[in-house]
Parts: sequence; structure tokens; C-alpha cells
Amino acid sequence: MNWDSVDWADIFRRLVLFAFRRRQVRGVAGSLADAEDIAAEAIRRLLDSDYAGWDPNLEPNLLRHLGSTVNGLISNESRSARLKVERSLSDPSVLRSAERATASRDKMEEGDECRQALRLLEARVADDELMKRLLSLENGGVTKPATQATELRVSVEVIYKARRRLARHREAVRRELEGQGSTANGVGRA
Repeated sequence: MNWDSVDWADIFRRLVLFAFRRRQVRGVAGSLADAEDIAAEAIRRLLDSDYAGWDPNLEPNLLRHLGSTVNGLISNESRSARLKVERSLSDPSVLRSAERATASRDKMEEGDECRQALRLLEARVADDELMKRLLSLENGGVTKPATQATELRVSVEVIYKARRRLARHREAVRRELEGQGSTANGVGRA
């Protein structure tokens, strides 16, 4: 295939729109810039010999082939985001506390302890707009401080400070779930 004859600008524009819409349909948070990254990655993989090449005999339409690559990238991204959220919200100490608390109660559905920890954490940060937005980003799978800073339009230093506060809130939730609702660190609620 003669890659010079391909209208890359048109293909890129179409892939960006496709990626943006597919992310919305799948409920994956993100901006147009994220869709551009996915489209660029799909094109990079087309040209990179480390990835399976395009076979015009199997899929004669290049745009459809790239669309399939975009679908795969979005699928991987949403799975990765879900796992990141589960890990960030299921800090081992918080989960251990939730498991201990639920052991004495009737059996709860799987995941209830994580949802309970999340509800408690959301309640603790309800009055802090930056913390609410940071937690929302983490729930959406955005965990890199630089990306969080860009999304929230604050400096990375502010993000690091907010993440430390969020860690203290998580620790307080862990203690609360263990039945030690201490306010010794100054972030406890009555």
C-alpha cells in the first residue's frame, strides 16, 4: 500500500470523532484530546511492525480496520480504568476493615463493602470541591497527577497535596469501618 496516497488528515478526523463517540457510548469519561490520543495510537499501531499489520484481503476498508483498532483500545482502556478504580477505592486497609465489619453482619452482596467505603469517602470530601472532583477523576480512571492537574486546571503541586489529604480521608474511613471513628487527625466527622 502506498501510504503517501492516503488522506491522513481526513482519516484522523474521522477516527477522533469515532473514538469520542465510542467512549461516550461505553460511559468512559474523557475529552476530545483523549479521543485524539486513541486515534493517533490506532494509526501508530497500523504503521508499527510490532503490531499485526493491516490485511486488505480481510478488511479492504482502511478506515474500518482502524475503527476496529480504536474499539480494541477503548475496550482495553475501559477495562484498565475499571481495575484502577477498583484498586484506588479498594485500598487494602479499607477493604480489610470493611471485610471485618461485614463479617459480623448478615452476608452482603459481593462488592458492598467497597461501595460502603466509597460512600463514606464521598461523604467525607463532600464539602471540598477539589477533593470531590479529584475523587471523581480517580473513579473515572484518571490517576496520573499531571493529567489530573490538567483536567482540574490546577498545578501538579496542588494535586499532590490533595492526594495526601485524600489518603488521610481513606485512612479515616478505614478506621471508621473498624469502629474506631477517631477525629484525632482533624479530618474526622461527628
